[in-house]
Amino acid sequence: MIEFDAIDVWGDQLDDVLRPIVSIAALEKIRAQKFEYVEDARQMLFELSERDEIVEAILVWLLSGTLAAYHGSRLTDEDVAEIQRNGLRPLSSHRRRERLTRALSPHPRWADAEARLDSVLEAHGKGERAGRREGQVHLTLSRSGLLNSFNHYLTHGAEFDQHVAENLLGQEGVDLLGFDGKPRIIKVAVPGAEALASAHPFFSIDDLRKRGEVPNLVSDFIDAWSYRLSHPDFQSQTLHVDSGMMFHEVVPHKWIVEVETISVTAE
Repeated sequence: MIEFDAIDVWGDQLDDVLRPIVSIAALEKIRAQKFEYVEDARQMLFELSERDEIVEAILVWLLSGTLAAYHGSRLTDEDVAEIQRNGLRPLSSHRRRERLTRALSPHPRWADAEARLDSVLEAHGKGERAGRREGQVHLTLSRSGLLNSFNHYLTHGAEFDQHVAENLLGQEGVDLLGFDGKPRIIKVAVPGAEALASAHPFFSIDDLRKRGEVPNLVSDFIDAWSYRLSHPDFQSQTLHVDSGMMFHEVVPHKWIVEVETISVTAE
């Protein structure tokens, strides 16, 4: 399984994949630089080698493998057992009612808030207030990014829940979410084809390439790999990438590798 945060493992694999494309002279020139930004290393790589061949080779590599991806939330033990039985289901606004009621009911103004709950769920679900989330499951490429850069899912649960709680009870409602469930990181093994498709929910890989853009996920691996040529001690987990995958169907339970209970502090 390809674990983005573990460049010491996949970096060697990508060395082999790109060896026929990237010349020794190009490698030596990149190694001689001390780039400040990962994007600069990628730019030089593309200047010295055939960009389309590099992108194509990495696409084939990813398609032939399985990618580690992560989902973070606050879950009870019962939630974890349900996910392990049935997989990660796309968000349904009305299914969030149970968790929100459980988390928010200790508030002294809960009786008034509960009277508005269904209408607020509808507004933030099908009404798409504060963004479209209904019918979606999101995974991210980097465990380090989830834990260290955008950990509000772990401290308070689903972003949908946070918006609803704030609408109902303000910041006090959001704070109450942090006492419900435990912070869990779900590790998922996503087949390469599904990972790439889910990382391009709006524009296809072919569309992006025709526009001269590097496909999602591919760009993350190119950036990290090329930058490491310049900085041999570089670790990809330090990038804290927020590279997402969006699914509209259930993420199958057989893809779930583990559910980890962690300790986390709000940013």
